[in-house]
Amino acid sequence: MFGCAGQPDETQEIVDNLVEAGFPADDIMVVDGKVYVGRDAEVSLVASREMLARDNSTEEQYRTTNLVSTAVTKICINGSTFTGAFSTALDLAIQNYDELPLSFAMARTPSSDCSFTINAVIQPGVVGGSAGFPAGGLPYGTINIGGGLSSYSVDVIEHVITHELGHTIGFRHTDYYNRVISCGSGGNEGDAGVGAIHIPGTPTTATIGGSLMNSCFRSAETGEFASSDLSALTYLYSAQGYASLNFESSDARRTASTGDWAYGDFKAECASGESLTGVSLSPTSRNSRIALCRADGDAWRYPHAGCYSRFFSTSDSRGTTATGDWDVGSLKGECGTNEFVAGVAQNTVHEVTALLCCPGNVAHNSCTPRVFDGQDSRESSTSGDWDVGNWKGECGPGRYIGGISRNVSGGAPHALLCCSP
Repeated sequence: MFGCAGQPDETQEIVDNLVEAGFPADDIMVVDGKVYVGRDAEVSLVASREMLARDNSTEEQYRTTNLVSTAVTKICINGSTFTGAFSTALDLAIQNYDELPLSFAMARTPSSDCSFTINAVIQPGVVGGSAGFPAGGLPYGTINIGGGLSSYSVDVIEHVITHELGHTIGFRHTDYYNRVISCGSGGNEGDAGVGAIHIPGTPTTATIGGSLMNSCFRSAETGEFASSDLSALTYLYSAQGYASLNFESSDARRTASTGDWAYGDFKAECASGESLTGVSLSPTSRNSRIALCRADGDAWRYPHAGCYSRFFSTSDSRGTTATGDWDVGSLKGECGTNEFVAGVAQNTVHEVTALLCCPGNVAHNSCTPRVFDGQDSRESSTSGDWDVGNWKGECGPGRYIGGISRNVSGGAPHALLCCSP
C-alpha cells in the first residue's frame, strides 16, 4: 500500500489532510492504522497530500490528478488467494473492465506486460469491501474483499469486486451526497473536491440499483455495470481508437443516457467522450449502414449532456447558417456552433431522419463538406476500411461531424460536414 499507514504520525497527517480538504470528520475512520472515507475507500498519505495540492487550479484539473495516467496500459490483479466463488467472481469483475474500449487493459496474474498490479485480499469475517484512491497517476494497490460474502451469490461478489476496483481508478460513490439512498442510513460523505465532481453525460442524482458504484449493495445485484457507469468509464478512460456501429436494422448505441431521442427509428449513438466521425451508405440498398465513433484522447471536448434531437426529414434544420449552403439541393441537419453530432437516426424504410446534437468544447472551425453518395470521401484512412464494399464519408483525426445532409428523394445520406474544434 502507498506509504506506511501503520505509523501513527502518518496516520494523523492523512486525517488532518482529509479534514483540511473538506471531508466531514464523522466520515473519516481509522481501522488498524488505515484511514478510510465513505466506509470503504482507503486513503494513502500520497493521495491525501494530492488532495491539498490544488493551488489555483480548477476542480477539473484537480480531479485528473487522482485518476490513472494514460501511461498505465495494463492493470493486473493478483488474486492468488481467491478460490471457488471468489475466484469466479474476480474473473467476471476483471472481464467487466477488460471487455470495454478503455485506455487500459485488465487481466489476472500471472500475465505479461503489467503496468501495475493490484493485490486482491480476502478479509475474514467482513461483509463488503474496501479499497483506495489513485495517487501519482497509479491505481490504488489493494482491494479488500470480505470473506463474509461467501453467503451471497457469485453475482453479488462480482459486484463488490468491480465496485472496489472502481475506487482504485478514481470513482467515488454515486450516492456520496446521501448514503441513505442505497444504505438506508448515513449522510453526506463530503465533496472535498476529489472524485465527487460530476462526470458529464451521467445522471446528477442516484437511485437504488442505478449504479454499481452506489455505497451499499443489495442481494439482487447482477455484478454488471449500469449504463451510467459505462458512460462514466468511457468519458474518463476511453481508448484512443474507433468503434463502428451498424444501425441498418436496429439501434446501435454506446449509451442510452440520452433516452429515446428518435422514437421508432434506428439510432446510432456514440458514447460520452466520443464524436461521430463517419457514416457509410450501401450502393445497392441505399441504406445507411455504419456510424463510426472516434475516441482519441480529447474526450473532454465531447460530453453527453444537454443533448437534443434535430429532425430534418422535410426541411433543413440547422443550429447555424454561418457555414453557408454546404450541400445545395439536399436537406441538411446541422448542430449549432458550439455543438457536435453524437448520433444519427434512420427510419424503418431507411430514410435519414434526425441528428443528436450535444453541446461540447467545439467551435465549428474550418468546416468542409464530404459528399460520399457515389464514392468514398474520407479526410483520412487511418481508421482502416471499416465498411468494406460500401461508400464511406469520414472526417479526419481531430475533426468531428457538425452536420449531415440527405437526399430529398429516398432519404439516403449524401454528405457530412466536417469541422475542427
